[in-house]
Amino acid sequence: MLFLLALAAYAIRAVAWPATSGRDLDEYLYDYIQLFDRHPLLPWSMLFRTPVTPVVAGLSLDVGGGFLVEPVLATLYALSIVAWAAVARTFGRRAALVTAIALLLYQGYALMFHELSSEPMFAAAFAAWALALVRAVRFPSVGRFALVGLATALCALVRPGNVVLVLFAALPLALPEVRRLRLRASAAFVAAALLPLAAWAVQNGLRFGDYTLARGGNGVIPFYRAFITDHIIGRDNGPASRRLAAAMQRHLLTRDPYKSYGVTLDELFRRGSFRVHEDLYVLSDEVFGWSSDYRVLRDAGIEGVRTHPGTYAGGVLRTIWRELSEAHFRLVASSGVTGHGGGTGATVVVRGKRLPKPTEGQPIPAGQTVWISRPDDSIREVWTSPTQHHFVFEKPGEKRRFDQIQRRLQQLFDALPHRHGNTTLALRLNQASRWYPRPYQWLAVGLIALAWRRPRESLLLVALPVAAVAVVVLNALGLFTDLHFVLPVAPAFVLFGSCAWLAPARSRRV
Repeated sequence: MLFLLALAAYAIRAVAWPATSGRDLDEYLYDYIQLFDRHPLLPWSMLFRTPVTPVVAGLSLDVGGGFLVEPVLATLYALSIVAWAAVARTFGRRAALVTAIALLLYQGYALMFHELSSEPMFAAAFAAWALALVRAVRFPSVGRFALVGLATALCALVRPGNVVLVLFAALPLALPEVRRLRLRASAAFVAAALLPLAAWAVQNGLRFGDYTLARGGNGVIPFYRAFITDHIIGRDNGPASRRLAAAMQRHLLTRDPYKSYGVTLDELFRRGSFRVHEDLYVLSDEVFGWSSDYRVLRDAGIEGVRTHPGTYAGGVLRTIWRELSEAHFRLVASSGVTGHGGGTGATVVVRGKRLPKPTEGQPIPAGQTVWISRPDDSIREVWTSPTQHHFVFEKPGEKRRFDQIQRRLQQLFDALPHRHGNTTLALRLNQASRWYPRPYQWLAVGLIALAWRRPRESLLLVALPVAAVAVVVLNALGLFTDLHFVLPVAPAFVLFGSCAWLAPARSRRV
């Protein structure tokens, strides 16, 4: 009944929020399109992402001309609600009922399942992980903890950073009732989690020469945040920073669009930019080599953190706070098209020459394409003016395959629903999202109840929000504020706040 109710709730919301492309969907689809290519033309996206989201998103768009997109997302949503209710059932029927109702009313969580990307996949995988963990702790066995390990691997194959959940292999060691199973249960957890991930890393090594779960981590933590959000990267921070600054000065600022827009190195370090960051990925591959795996970026980021530890720590804490305290909306214009803001036709004058003003407050126009990066640099993006750019191919046949991939990508995007959302209903849902309790409020309520009532199964109850916080903190260490990083794990906070009050309390000794 709960599953059917969740499907109905999804269908009602779909009237306001038709399924649309989510964060980085194009990169996931580049992976899907080339999944079975013997020699993929565009390996960057395939190495940067893990396979679950590309397969699920690609198939849902591919089969039936996109007919399956919303049914797949609706099923993932309903299954996640049922899984969390089953987790809450561990702490009593009332806890399960309140948790299920609270999650059905959680507009931000539901909205995430109307955006095709990694978020709904991770939300469903994390719900399965939580259910497997609860079952393993309540009814301990080596096999059940191995199942938790497999669920951990699934989460990491959705998003590589979720490998942090492997730390929960230590949980069996804290369970006094399974003394004889402790070490074996932990070992089974670790083995079941790491073996599939190791197999994927070996596959990447045999296919691309990179024995890694996912490439690019060195360019994210902590450099991405240090450069874009905290602005603590500077040439005086250390040798890696000076090396990066020299490469940017020589290979980036001397070409368009940087040259025509008069962008300086100090300006880039002072302002940061996600568009520039994409160019830095390409710059690293071209100048420092594909095999460097962005070590110079990582080292420059570490030097920035060492030089400005307070700025970095304060920025991380602000990101965590904002993700735990803000509501998620989708703004829909009257035409039914999601609003992006910003005007068109604006210009700026640079050195006496009038140029189109870069959008989104960026120092350069849009057009960065890190996904063309290859070990042999045989595909390059060439800018012929401040705003015009095209691709150059060194090897015969590359352009033909490139064009095929682009056409295939467009076909998949065209399979997304084209109907307009109901703006009145969307407004009401957004208003409901505004008044829904934030994750930090659920967390605070749960902590108060934990101290006051001392509910049974406290260790298990605390483990779930701790796992959610670990995911949020890991993302905050490398990335800017984005509610898409907290929403997949937000049910853990809802469950904690509900169950801490409704779970049976321990008997108090007189």
